[in-house]
Amino acid sequence: MGTQQMQQTLRYQLDELQKDGVNAIIFQVRAECDALYPSRYEPWSIYLTGVQGKAPYPLWDPLQWMIEQCHERGMELHAWINPFRTKTKGTTALASNHIAIKQPGSVFTYGGQFILNPGNPANRAYIYQVVDDIVSRYDIDGFHIDDYFYPYPAPGEIIQDGREYRQYHNGINNIDDWRRYNVNVFIKELGEKIHQRKPWVKFGVSPFGIYRNKKSDPKIGSNTRGLQNYDDLYADVLLWVNNGWVDYCVPQLYWQIGHSTADYETLIKWWNKYAGNRHLCSFRFTTITSQ
Repeated sequence: MGTQQMQQTLRYQLDELQKDGVNAIIFQVRAECDALYPSRYEPWSIYLTGVQGKAPYPLWDPLQWMIEQCHERGMELHAWINPFRTKTKGTTALASNHIAIKQPGSVFTYGGQFILNPGNPANRAYIYQVVDDIVSRYDIDGFHIDDYFYPYPAPGEIIQDGREYRQYHNGINNIDDWRRYNVNVFIKELGEKIHQRKPWVKFGVSPFGIYRNKKSDPKIGSNTRGLQNYDDLYADVLLWVNNGWVDYCVPQLYWQIGHSTADYETLIKWWNKYAGNRHLCSFRFTTITSQ
């Protein structure tokens, strides 16, 4: 769009959301180890200029601009990152300072994407460094991560993390348990580091909408038949919530009431029952187009 048109569009969206009573904006600033802000670690995002690593012109800082615009309207600004996704399917060229170019051994390929391997402690440390840079430099009210930890299953694809499992298994004999352990450590340590830097910054997560199906867990599983956080994405969300490792949880419940596989009413009641130890929000996408 260019700087002026992008700012005009965002102003319009924020004004409309303010009219609707919205009091917090979750703004994505890192989609694939890139940045919608000037970063000392990662390249400018392709979503700003169409070319990864190319600075916007005229130069501006979208994150700082959004913080100022939101605070003027009495809204909170939560900076949203995708922690482990390193390259999406649609990105064909990476900047020279992108981590997958500088450290190709840190990622594995899966389903046309690059993923920072959660089983490598150096990758987790790298993300902490990126996060601390954001939290320390910007007056954000919250820090948010989405549902991408290990990748969503793709037919015929195998996660290539056997080397890291052999090196960092920590005595865990089951690779699925080890993958969950890696994500658990990441969530716990990330929240701690955010709060060490700024205790008032809220740390939130938007997990996939199903924790486990009743077929997999007859005791607490939901009456659903879809993809599962615990089994398929190696994300033990209830552990994070019940241990207070996150400040709020926003499960992604995109399905309508009466959905045959993942009924909204069934799931929102399930999350309320089992994940009510921290603030719980119902997640719905709203798209606003510019006039």
